[in-house]
Amino acid sequence: MLDFKIFKIPVRVEPWFWLMGFFLGGGIGIKSRQDFLMILLWIVVLFVSILVHELGHALTSRKMTGVTPSIKLWGMGGLAYPNTQLTQKQSFWVTWAGPLAGLGFFGLIVLTCCAIYGFTIGTDLTMFLLFPSTGVYRETYTVLAEMNRSHLYMIDKLLWVNFWWSLMNLLPVFPLDGGQIYASIERSPKRVWTVGMVTGALVAIASFFILHQIFIAILFGYFAFQNYKRLEHLKGQHR
Repeated sequence: MLDFKIFKIPVRVEPWFWLMGFFLGGGIGIKSRQDFLMILLWIVVLFVSILVHELGHALTSRKMTGVTPSIKLWGMGGLAYPNTQLTQKQSFWVTWAGPLAGLGFFGLIVLTCCAIYGFTIGTDLTMFLLFPSTGVYRETYTVLAEMNRSHLYMIDKLLWVNFWWSLMNLLPVFPLDGGQIYASIERSPKRVWTVGMVTGALVAIASFFILHQIFIAILFGYFAFQNYKRLEHLKGQHR
């Protein structure tokens, strides 16, 4: 268990978080020292990116309520606890703040890469977002080919996580931020759970069969099941 404070906000990191990062980064397939280094870099990327996301929630919550929140990083990602009751308006903006923090961090990384490495917003950024850092494009584009492999890997993963995961987190699947935002504007709980169940199931299927992302498939499959159970509970109340 790791406990620390950042911006006077208490953060707890559970052992399951590190284990999740290890497996998500392909830790089972380690064959060399270089592979192990890449796993460590991936865990650093995961830790920083999820912490930035949760800080978006936490700092906004503190700004709006004056109450110090807390953050927990665990096996399923991260959670920010406001430690007070939020109004509907406060909850709406606090929820939005997480994905916006991730996208803001993404923008900061892009600007830094442009300043330090001479990236172009078009070609280089597109290559990073569409292809893995080990792909053949590294030999095709001069800026990328000249970069240190570890630097290339970290930048690639930072851009991937903070762009794609921030967008994915806005999908209308409860308990993701997108699901909570949708629930705050949709008056019908039945529709909230139905949309969450269907969307979660579709993402899980696509992640498993098309993207071959096992962890994301399991995660969204679990979310789809959660929404299904909530829908069944709602139906039971009206019988």
